[in-house]
Amino acid sequence: MKAMWLVEPGRFELRDQPAYEFEADQVLVRIAYAGICPWDVRVYLGKKNVPLPRLMGHEASGIVTQVGKDVDHIRVGQRVAPDFIVKCGVCLNCRRGRANKCSNPRFPNGAYAEYAVLPHQNIHLLENATTSFESAAFMEPLACVFRGQKMLRLVPGETELVIGAGPIGLMHLQIARLFGARVMVADVLPERLALARQLGAHAILDNSNGDLKRAVMDWTNGCGADAAVVTVAASPVVLQAAECLGDGGRLNIFAGIYPVAPLPIDPNLIHYKELVLTGSADSTSQDMHAALHLIETGQVRVEELISHRLPLQQLPEGFEIVSKQQGLKVMIEIGGNLSP
Repeated sequence: MKAMWLVEPGRFELRDQPAYEFEADQVLVRIAYAGICPWDVRVYLGKKNVPLPRLMGHEASGIVTQVGKDVDHIRVGQRVAPDFIVKCGVCLNCRRGRANKCSNPRFPNGAYAEYAVLPHQNIHLLENATTSFESAAFMEPLACVFRGQKMLRLVPGETELVIGAGPIGLMHLQIARLFGARVMVADVLPERLALARQLGAHAILDNSNGDLKRAVMDWTNGCGADAAVVTVAASPVVLQAAECLGDGGRLNIFAGIYPVAPLPIDPNLIHYKELVLTGSADSTSQDMHAALHLIETGQVRVEELISHRLPLQQLPEGFEIVSKQQGLKVMIEIGGNLSP
């Protein structure tokens, strides 16, 4: 099998390696498509300290090619979306329902390869025969978004501000609408704002002049947003979002910010407005299941978010595209539209 390894920051290496052996409780998946995640790009750019070499990629879809002898509910030929983080299931966080913060996670292999092998509990089955492999590859990032939106505890009729109209922000927009919110989307790129409008944004706000608070207050008749989510990696934008909130507003710092920068926020802003500041990271298996259902039922549109489709050999080019914030989601075609 072929696999693309990140051997050092800024350098991938395409390797021919033996096909995976698998154990009795594991499933071998041939990868169809794999998306490029900003987390992977931070590792690629050397902004996050991760041991290398590493086979990365965790947004994927594929088809089952072999199953272990103890796996009786998954069949060869089934179309699936794998979860590439193996949780221990026994640590305090796992037992308290926070498996997304598992204390002992394992990352046995990645999606930038022709095959992956994972425990059966990490395999999510596609139920709709018409669901595309490309759409299914969005399960993992949408699961993270779904979890983040749940934490904002939206009530139908409330307003939410989404800052950043990249793939993540555009998924936040759609989930917030499903929770009944009226959604404002802010960005500096007109083409991204245009897509936000197509995907249902009630208002699009040009943040290129930095006067976002005024625009939000105008649109909310001076009340401010009930909730906000920051999907861009910039501390000043977090402060900007907090200033756009009304009384009792909730803010989710969704994007990881590297390099780390301090957040010079006025504590009285939080105190007098009774603001709630939170963050969210990763997702649980339940979030994955919910996200895949939203994709398969068409409640969240994801294929419109794909701007580039590249073969595995052009993975380095894809990472450069994402690092330069060109286009939207870059999808790597590995096996393509596989058949059972």
